[in-house]
Amino acid sequence: MGTTPSVGSILKLPESGGSLSSPSGSPVSPILISSISPHSQKLAWFCNYFWPHFDDWVIGPINRLVHTQDALIGFIFMTCAIDYLAGFWWGTSTKGKVETAYTSFIDEYFPKGRYDASGLYDSLRNGLVHMFTIKNKKYALTHNNPGLHLKNDSNGQIILNAGDFHDDLIVAKERYFSDVEIKLDLLDKLLDRYDRDGFLHLGPL
Repeated sequence: MGTTPSVGSILKLPESGGSLSSPSGSPVSPILISSISPHSQKLAWFCNYFWPHFDDWVIGPINRLVHTQDALIGFIFMTCAIDYLAGFWWGTSTKGKVETAYTSFIDEYFPKGRYDASGLYDSLRNGLVHMFTIKNKKYALTHNNPGLHLKNDSNGQIILNAGDFHDDLIVAKERYFSDVEIKLDLLDKLLDRYDRDGFLHLGPL
């Protein structure tokens, strides 16, 4: 497992159609593609590389976790996935603006009116991920209890059922990625974030 390849990687654009390749002819993950590739190439990279890679490395593990006894880890990963998506959607650095990017992404792409974005940010990102606690937070967690989703528990917390929250995360991801396909500014923002920060992929040891 490695970080994004170095900026010095040499890319070769195909003469017509096809995918980006290195001088050896092997497919590569393009670096700084936003500055060297026309829109059609950017879109092909997003659809053929980034989208399936995100589904495989991020959504795949979440799918496997949310209905098991390790659903708590699934919640942690779902919380992080929102962070990843919000960062690509925001484009520029989120330093000092993490909460704004996070909550704005939820308001934009999660089912309208279903969640309190600030409450999710405080309960999941600040509480669960960073402190491993949701004490006195707005949301409480359960799994394999769909009938309790968004109901209040005895402490007045709103219950999140892992499977239902997962389904809404998938909806949000699909809506966002579909927007990236048709809105050039969102594709450019995603590429800006990718060029700046990278994204995990397999690499040589």
